Amino acid sequence: TGDLHLVFCVEKAIFKRFLSGGKNSLVETDNVGFFLQYYKEMRFSPSFNKVVPLFAYWAGLHGDKDGQEAFIDALSKDFNLTLPHLAHMCESVKEASTDCLYKLRPALSESKSSQFITNLLFSKLEDLLFTHEKLDTFLQWNPANPTGHYCMELDNPSDYAVAERLLLCDRWEAAVDKKLERKDTSQYGNGSHLRNPLYQGRELDYSQYASVAEWNLPEVGTLEVDYASNHRAPKNVEVLSDDLWENLMVLTVNSSCLAEDRIIAMRSIAHNFWIRSVHMRSIIGYFKDSRQRADIFIAFYLRIVDLHNAKMFRVRFPTREEIEGLQNRLGYASFFPFFQPENAQFSLNLAQHDQRLCASMWVNLCQKEKYPHNIHDYHYYLLDGTEDPMPLGIPRSWASYDALPTEGRFTATYMCAPEFRHLPTRKAFAIQYSYLNGCEDLTEDDIQWWTGLTEPPSDVLRMLEFFIARYDNIKQPFVAIDGEDGNGVITLQELTEGLDQMGCHKFDKLKTDPPEQKTKAQRVNAIFRYLDPGCEGSISEDEWGVLGQLWREFDRSIQEFVQFLTLTFGDDLLFAWETLDDDDSGELSREEFLKAVENIGYFGPASVVFALLDSSDDGNISYDEFEVLEQYKPKRKRAATSRKTIFDLSRQGSKDSCKTRTISKESFFQLDFKVDEDDEQDKSSNTDDGDESDKGSETWDGG
Repeated sequence: TGDLHLVFCVEKAIFKRFLSGGKNSLVETDNVGFFLQYYKEMRFSPSFNKVVPLFAYWAGLHGDKDGQEAFIDALSKDFNLTLPHLAHMCESVKEASTDCLYKLRPALSESKSSQFITNLLFSKLEDLLFTHEKLDTFLQWNPANPTGHYCMELDNPSDYAVAERLLLCDRWEAAVDKKLERKDTSQYGNGSHLRNPLYQGRELDYSQYASVAEWNLPEVGTLEVDYASNHRAPKNVEVLSDDLWENLMVLTVNSSCLAEDRIIAMRSIAHNFWIRSVHMRSIIGYFKDSRQRADIFIAFYLRIVDLHNAKMFRVRFPTREEIEGLQNRLGYASFFPFFQPENAQFSLNLAQHDQRLCASMWVNLCQKEKYPHNIHDYHYYLLDGTEDPMPLGIPRSWASYDALPTEGRFTATYMCAPEFRHLPTRKAFAIQYSYLNGCEDLTEDDIQWWTGLTEPPSDVLRMLEFFIARYDNIKQPFVAIDGEDGNGVITLQELTEGLDQMGCHKFDKLKTDPPEQKTKAQRVNAIFRYLDPGCEGSISEDEWGVLGQLWREFDRSIQEFVQFLTLTFGDDLLFAWETLDDDDSGELSREEFLKAVENIGYFGPASVVFALLDSSDDGNISYDEFEVLEQYKPKRKRAATSRKTIFDLSRQGSKDSCKTRTISKESFFQLDFKVDEDDEQDKSSNTDDGDESDKGSETWDGG
């Protein structure tokens, strides 16, 4: 007597069948091979002797709509079919051909050729369009790159097939994690790669199961879920070249398709190549809508080979809400800023497993680098919303995952001076919690240290703009303030006096300023405190190097703006100016400029571009000032432009007064452009990240 409860563990069965080292074992990253092998063994493939009576029974269902639906539903879930099978069913019962092509698509081989030939079986175009709308989720499913967001209507056979594959993929990758002895970084501590599951619009409660994969998948209702794969770039993998990536971007930008369709197309090919952080930074700049940016980012995130340079593209997301959205979809541990956590703001729900892991990592890292000074503005809110004052500061015990509270919210900002970085700890966390390959031998020189333009106080950027207009690199103003025979550090007094001697009046309080406007001394003091995160009372050369990182971000942002203009309007920036200056006034105010670049679809720090161009500080830019962007074109672009220049424009006032000077054919062929020589020099001096004008950073980037 008594009750016997049994649970069949799919994960253990998969591990034993496909990962135990037997003759049928698969490579850990072979998702496609797993699905082919799994469905080959778990579904029924009718032999010739079975096919004849099976299809004879199908032919006998002519006119019986209910019987046809039941027959098709059974085949779609439990059978492996071939193209001839499907073609015969469509031909023998023509009134059900559209249902066959729509509902039995998941029972076919998932090869592209099979899917293409199936489309040829439709008798009418409207049937094809109707079916593709129903098959949308299934056609977008890419087992080689499953990371993404899914919304599935489970009474739709093709959507049900995707949901079934997601659950299987989750168990397959969980088995791979077990084999490779990886840390569990799942949302709920159950090893699952599925995140944020919603059924019928409500959070899915599967606490009684080991994972959502053991949940009995219903045949009706709406299931919405995010999936975050465990795939990572192999060590020393070949990366897509800059030229190929640029060509791909040109095709994407110039496509007449909707942005959503371009993302679908890019996602379908993302598994075929690996990219670098600079490539990721460029692609997200072409999508203005935040949701579209997130989708294209997630499609390519796990294809990046140099995630130690992730901050280069992280700074392109302008709001904290966008970063938190990505963390929620990809996983907080997967998206943790392991190598460059400086200035990172975090808000962690301690009720969730992966967010507790991150809280433990933050405290642990702080203890390794400079405790407790590196964690600023910290708050711990209890479940009822009240704040724990934490009079003794952040408990040291929180470095241990088991000592962390299991409810409430922990928020803070992380800061670290360059001299206190502990790179071995950062690398160890990246290997342990994000499964990164090939970062064991990384040094600080291998990392492109970066700072985003939204991170520092606005006065820091004002000071940097002043330096950019007067110096060639960030070391020169440091030497000017510290003196030729200085001691290598800058005090608050030296910074204040140095800015005065340089003639910097950007922080002077004017009579027209409101009373609450801070004084010059207060503003310079705030700049000093930002550049002295270690609170030693002086700014070292390494700490001053943060301005070099910002300078590099300045240059990169302007280059990207110029690249956007050339892709949109061509190499001649005059055409871009004519579009921006739509009222033909000959100049643009800051408000006009920001609105104009938004109207042409540019996403990026346009205010930074305006600040650079407004060399006269009068709040307006003219075409002569706009032409400064020419120097931010790649050298090859500038050479190509010079090839096509056969006249010059004499601009007096507005562009309407342009005069054209013609030249003879004989004179034209005597022009010496020296283009080929420039091209050769450009090829030989091409840097790893394609950056050709990061003059301000040089070696002064805080590294």
